[in-house]
Amino acid sequence: MNSSAKLTGLLGGAATIALLVSGCSGSTSAAPEGTAAAGASKVETNTPGQLNIGSDLTYPPYDMLVDGKPAGFDVDFMNALSKELGLEPKFTDTRFAQIVAGIKADRYDVIASTLYVSAGRDKEVDFVPYFQTGNSILTPEGKEPLVAAQDLCGKTVSVITATVIAKLLPSTESDKCKANGKPAITVKEFPTDPEATQALLAGQVDAQMTDAAVAKTVADKSKNRITVTSDELIYPIAVGLAVQKGNSQLQEALEAGIDALKESGAYDDLLKQYNLEPVDPAVLEESLKQA
Repeated sequence: MNSSAKLTGLLGGAATIALLVSGCSGSTSAAPEGTAAAGASKVETNTPGQLNIGSDLTYPPYDMLVDGKPAGFDVDFMNALSKELGLEPKFTDTRFAQIVAGIKADRYDVIASTLYVSAGRDKEVDFVPYFQTGNSILTPEGKEPLVAAQDLCGKTVSVITATVIAKLLPSTESDKCKANGKPAITVKEFPTDPEATQALLAGQVDAQMTDAAVAKTVADKSKNRITVTSDELIYPIAVGLAVQKGNSQLQEALEAGIDALKESGAYDDLLKQYNLEPVDPAVLEESLKQA
């Protein structure tokens, strides 16, 4: 599928869910019982009747384990989508840095793990956009408020490994710092979001940048030790489900399933539950230009 055709398909098909709302690699967790009629689907997957979903279940409120079971927005969304497709969902807990390699190695059928859409990833997987988000800055309570990305010039910032912001901050954003006569941003990468937060609490970094919904959850649970100091989304970006490159059959099935969820009202219910918003086509187009 060429780029223009793919973008048209993304915009017209599934470019719609949402905004705002971190196990050992390779472990698997089944979904709640009764979420789908296994074997009733004509959708081809690696295991007939089952949709194996790669998620990093260390990233609340999107992906997490609650009492040893998968939970969060992505889990609720994929349970509903799997049911619509007549498939039994199964979640494979995989650390984010290895999640794209996992689908390329056939370890699961689809990624549902707050995977930001980007030009680089678009070369490795085919996307089905399903919500949009952005990033927020967290600082220790009482410290200097850092409102925008340029406020991070000369600061040390914790982020999750292999994320878009892990690339943007030391490159594009630091280039802006230097052009404005300021020192570059020092980035410290961590495998999971809780580890990045712990570095902030321990005074190892000046700030943490992470997904806006995650940042709000961290601040709310920090007992006033951490606060969100940015007042607007930084680097708004589309988020997509991902399938193996060229797997148009599953890609189209997921798009059709999302359309069915919209028609039934389940889509809107999920958005309200997690305070999410649809993908803006302009944000999707800009996302596909990001490295």
